[in-house]
Amino acid sequence: MRKTKKFDKEQARAYAMQYGLVVGVVCLASFLCTMYAGNSLLMAQTGNLLGLFAVMTAGTQIRMYRAQVARLNFRQAWYMAIFIYLFAIIVTALGQYLYFALLDNGTLREQILTMLETPEYQKLLAQLTGTTDTDEILRSTADLMQSPTQMTVQLMWMNVLLALLLSVPTVLIGITGERKGSS
Repeated sequence: MRKTKKFDKEQARAYAMQYGLVVGVVCLASFLCTMYAGNSLLMAQTGNLLGLFAVMTAGTQIRMYRAQVARLNFRQAWYMAIFIYLFAIIVTALGQYLYFALLDNGTLREQILTMLETPEYQKLLAQLTGTTDTDEILRSTADLMQSPTQMTVQLMWMNVLLALLLSVPTVLIGITGERKGSS
């Protein structure tokens, strides 16, 4: 690869698409570990570690792009991080949809509703909403989780928010340290 002096948005987007595929696969593996954790602490922790590994992977890929292709300032690295995460969200959403459509059979929905019906969460919902009638909240929550598409869209929006929050630490990982291959 030839290292250029000028940042090229099209080239950065093309690299971000490739890098986003890798990060998306790691995020999907994290999601699957979390879904299949059940009562297994090891599987749940593996899912958490894979989530952290996704951020490290994205940062490392930005660092690699910076060392081998083009110099990046914070704004340019943030541009790449956002695109890496957007492509990762698409890959993850595709896998999540397949999971909800083919494997879940309403298990996650039932677990969430069961959790919301516990006295602790009932108390919390009452405090947050200012009402003691939490049945309406449970019904609306259940309505939002009817189909695999609805579940996937909810998780996708959550992932977009998470990507915006994680893009800054990702950029800091990507632009810190000594540049490899530079003189």
